[in-house]
Amino acid sequence: MAQIAPTQLVLRCYGYRSGKHLVGHCIDLDIAVQAENVAELKHKMEQAVSSYLETVLDTEDQSSIPALLKRQAPLVDRLKYHAICGLVALRSHNRKIFTFNEALPFHMGRSCSC
Repeated sequence: MAQIAPTQLVLRCYGYRSGKHLVGHCIDLDIAVQAENVAELKHKMEQAVSSYLETVLDTEDQSSIPALLKRQAPLVDRLKYHAICGLVALRSHNRKIFTFNEALPFHMGRSCSC
């Protein structure tokens, strides 16, 4: 049984303002959410990630789990993430774009042996 290292439990996400809303995208699982503020965005992302992982780990097709846990966003979204990381590093005062790396909310009853 393979073990998952803690460093593998961090998802890369970015957020940006789109009109009156914030949009968040997790590039490691290709999950997107929309919210009114940063705190709500992070909360919704945590809920979406938790729900997705619970569904994946509850699947009867155990052989599909590794692929579902490595479901990357399209290249354009991954490039946006890295571009935003560069912009954030250059302009740390810019609040219209941001990244956040959060540990996975692993409170699930089942463990993954992928």
